[in-house]
Amino acid sequence: MKSKYNVPFSARQSFLVAGLGAALILLASCSTTTRTTYSPYGTSTAYTITPPSWAPTSENLTNVRYYYIPDCDAYYDASTQQYYSLSNGSWISTSSIPSSCSGTDLSNAYTVLLNSSVSQPWINNAFYQANYPPQSYDAYGNIVLTNHLIPDLNIGYSVTPRAFNENTNSVVFIERSPAGNSYVIRDVPMTSISTYMPASTHIYYYGGGIPSR
Repeated sequence: MKSKYNVPFSARQSFLVAGLGAALILLASCSTTTRTTYSPYGTSTAYTITPPSWAPTSENLTNVRYYYIPDCDAYYDASTQQYYSLSNGSWISTSSIPSSCSGTDLSNAYTVLLNSSVSQPWINNAFYQANYPPQSYDAYGNIVLTNHLIPDLNIGYSVTPRAFNENTNSVVFIERSPAGNSYVIRDVPMTSISTYMPASTHIYYYGGGIPSR
């Protein structure tokens, strides 16, 4: 679900892409053909990671193996290019977008870039459902707006939360011009946002908590 906020925040990194043609370059940057071999902590197993074409622009995507899509409760494994979703009580894998995500535009859907040490996250699905409920990110835009967390935001620009990166503990936002033809990708520390989240959310990742698994 796509949401917009007219916001201003301090960002660690931004990439400006102007023009409609350049917007396509932004999407292409998420689907780089560069393939990186990565060995997870504590194992000698190596695998190759290729970020999906719809992945949000962020740092070190070649170290992100698993993606969680809260709004359709599905996972993506960037090492096998397989989606994982529940079907009749069992987890199934498929190379095509699962039916649970059939109505979701993955290029705009809020996505969680899971910790690089995680393996087969769907096995612990209840944990991710609790920590990333659907639309749990909706409050982020108003928090950023009200508390001026993006002080250098251009007048008239809008900001949409695009992803949460567990590896950097930051929320990835897309900043758009009024005409919608220029974009800036911003990373905002979750610690800046969680201060203003309700106390009841602080035990969950979407509220800035770091619960045990």
